[in-house]
Amino acid sequence: MQSQGTSSQPESSGNKIYETLRQKAQADLDAESHEVVESHPIESWLVGGLATLALFFCSYNVIVRLTAPAYTLDFVEEVQVYLVIWAVFLSLGTLTLMDRHVKSDFFINMFSAKMQSIVSILADLLGLLFSVGMVYFGGAVSYQAWDFGDVSTTVLRVPLWIYFSALPAGGLVMAIAYVIRLKRKFYGSERAHV
Repeated sequence: MQSQGTSSQPESSGNKIYETLRQKAQADLDAESHEVVESHPIESWLVGGLATLALFFCSYNVIVRLTAPAYTLDFVEEVQVYLVIWAVFLSLGTLTLMDRHVKSDFFINMFSAKMQSIVSILADLLGLLFSVGMVYFGGAVSYQAWDFGDVSTTVLRVPLWIYFSALPAGGLVMAIAYVIRLKRKFYGSERAHV
């Protein structure tokens, strides 16, 4: 009888923990359900186009390798990497505006509304500083690659400054997004969750 009593006690405390975590998760989901800023159509088409081209090149090489290996293109992997890198970095601005970037807000959602607002502004300021650093240092790396005439070691011999320029371009669109977010927070037109 005692063994049954002791086994039901952890089960009930486990249910309490489960229910508490479920309620917390639901509260976090509710806190995140807010109006989402849409991306600009040009950015959507550009990022989507780059990703689609990368997928097309990859699919072409896979099919050709299976059916007619003589028609395999040697440069596809390199071009695919460049297209994906540019697509990812150009999408940083929209992801920042949509508040869909990677973030750790489990504990922040437990704070008061005023503290959440302060932490949100601080996070945006740090994000802006990081973005400016990406533009500066990415620009320096891109310039050095251009100045030294660095090219890829593959058949195409693509100038590497094209590849490295994705970093300052992504940093620039992300910096612009952080400025917009901060402006909305300070001037009261913030549509996203604070």
